[in-house]
Amino acid sequence: MPNGLPNPCESKRFINARRERCLSSSRTSVQVKKAIKRLNYHRFAAMALVRGALALLMSIALTMELIHAAVYKVGDSAGWTTIGNIDYKKWSATKTFQVNDMILFEYNAQFHNVMRVTHAMYKACNTSAPLATYTTGNDSITIKTRGHHFFFCGVPGHCQAGQKVDINVLQSNEIAPTPSVSSSVLSPPVPSAKVPGPAPSNAVPLKSLFGSIGLAMAVLAMFLINFEALLF
Repeated sequence: MPNGLPNPCESKRFINARRERCLSSSRTSVQVKKAIKRLNYHRFAAMALVRGALALLMSIALTMELIHAAVYKVGDSAGWTTIGNIDYKKWSATKTFQVNDMILFEYNAQFHNVMRVTHAMYKACNTSAPLATYTTGNDSITIKTRGHHFFFCGVPGHCQAGQKVDINVLQSNEIAPTPSVSSSVLSPPVPSAKVPGPAPSNAVPLKSLFGSIGLAMAVLAMFLINFEALLF
C-alpha cells in the first residue's frame, strides 16, 4: 500500500483470524468443562458404588457371624435345676464355646434364677453383688468375649448344691481339654447340646468354609477401599 498506509484486506484477515481463534478457544473451553463434568459424575458414581459394596460386605459379614453362632441349652433336656444332681461342670467341659454363641437357661422362675458373677464369687457362692441377674425363666445370654463366664443360681443353697456353671470360651491358641481315660470309661458320653448345630464331623469343614469366605471378603474390602482412594 502506498504512503505506508495499512491494507484494509490484511486488517480484515487479521481480525477474522483472531475472531476464529477466540471462537475456537471458547469451543475448546466448553468441551473441556463438559469433559470435566462427565469425569466428576463418573467419579462420584464410582465412589457411591464402592461405598455401597462395602456396606453390603459388612451386612453379609454380620449375617454370617449370626448364622455361625450356636445355641447351648444349659443342662440339655434337664435345664437349669437342682433336681437330678446335674453335673454342670461336666456338661460345660464337653462343649466348645465360641464368641457370639448363645447360652440358654431354662428353669422355673418361682424357684430359680441366674446370676452372672466373678470367679471369686463363683468359688464362694457369694450372691452379694452379682454382675447381672436374670429371672425370666428363659434367659438367652450371648457370649461376647473370650475367657471364663461364671453363672450360678442365687437362691440360698442352690449354688452350694451344684447349680453353677463355668462357660469357658477358649483363646484362639488354646486347645480344648481332653477327658481323661478314667472319666471316659466310668461315665457315659454326654449328648451334644448344640441347638441347632452341625454334627461333630462337619464342624471343622464348616468353620474352614466360613474362614475362607471371610478371608475373601476381607481381600475384596481392601481392594474396594484402595480403589476409592484412587478416585480422589
